[in-house]
Amino acid sequence: MDKKVKQKLNYAGKHWPDKLDDYEKKEAILGKRNSFLKTDPDATFMRMKEDHMLNGQLKPGYNLQISTSDQFIINYSLHQNPNDTLTFIPHLEQCNDLYGSCPALVCAYAGFGSEENYRYLEDQFIDGYVKYNYFHKEQSKKCKEDPFKTGNLHYNESNDTTTCPMGQQMEKAIVL
Repeated sequence: MDKKVKQKLNYAGKHWPDKLDDYEKKEAILGKRNSFLKTDPDATFMRMKEDHMLNGQLKPGYNLQISTSDQFIINYSLHQNPNDTLTFIPHLEQCNDLYGSCPALVCAYAGFGSEENYRYLEDQFIDGYVKYNYFHKEQSKKCKEDPFKTGNLHYNESNDTTTCPMGQQMEKAIVL
């Protein structure tokens, strides 16, 4: 066997078992996240709003959610996930654990809008006022005047066809 190959095999035999243990420990810390800090394993790298360099720099952080009622804080929760849509249900479930019931009404901004969150609100019989992510974009003049947007096409219900802006009929219409 070649001397260099032998050296590499010896190195691998000595160092890889320790590295595999190290990787398993790090994967256990990660859980469902995609990053963590060596100095604060609970934190996750997130894009922050105050990005003075404007280079999309990631910084360690937590996602804090707060619930209020009549201007009083009634619940807060810290999350390792930077995406608000994934923190909505755990936050409401924590509120349920604290008070024994969920609120009857939830009002939240569009960052929480997702099919899973709407379904959860419906299943828990909670009146939800949560915009979906593209609400404001769809309200824009540009979107409303775009003749090729599906919602702007003419639909003929009697023969189940849609007419395109060029006047041609399209079958198997999709109505949103």
